[in-house]
Amino acid sequence: MALQLVGYILSIIGLCGLIIGTFTNEWKTLGHENDKSVILDKYSGLWMECSVDGSLHMRCTSYSSLLHQTSEIRVSRAVMIISIVVLSVAALVAISGLRCTRCFEENEKAKDRAAFLGGILSVCGGLLALGITSWFIYGIVDDFFQNDTEPERYVPGKSLICAFVASMFCLFGGILLCAGSVTHLQSKKILRKHSVSNHPGKEYV
Repeated sequence: MALQLVGYILSIIGLCGLIIGTFTNEWKTLGHENDKSVILDKYSGLWMECSVDGSLHMRCTSYSSLLHQTSEIRVSRAVMIISIVVLSVAALVAISGLRCTRCFEENEKAKDRAAFLGGILSVCGGLLALGITSWFIYGIVDDFFQNDTEPERYVPGKSLICAFVASMFCLFGGILLCAGSVTHLQSKKILRKHSVSNHPGKEYV
């Protein structure tokens, strides 16, 4: 039960982190190379780009049209939203299979299968988010070194790092959910096997 609970908590933390990372705007930030004389800070996300001047005045501009966005932004939006939906379904399915809940009390096998299914969905959602965030980070790093003569070069931002770490939480949480459910199913099979009498014809009082 403890393994399932830890896995579920990790998955929920990961889901919250993915929601925060997806809908905040610091997916990439302007790198200054420790130049304190720069008075303008720029960063952008999947939905808008923002700038902050020396007086800490923030100005954000939403992307005008989906068709005008790069394929990187469009694909990242779609995959992150799909990942969040999958992980939300995983959380709803897995909670019914946790040993500390009262759902499916009359059918323990269905309860363990629900937790296992929730773990599988959590792994799938985590892999989706991990793949797209890794791809996004690779694109930023590649542009950074390819355009080493450009005055403005972007680096991975806090929101992107948050989403990347959250995807790892979802992945490991799903693995623990699956492991806990399989372990419990196997332990019940062993108990049923040993409960069969070696002398079926002999009755005990």
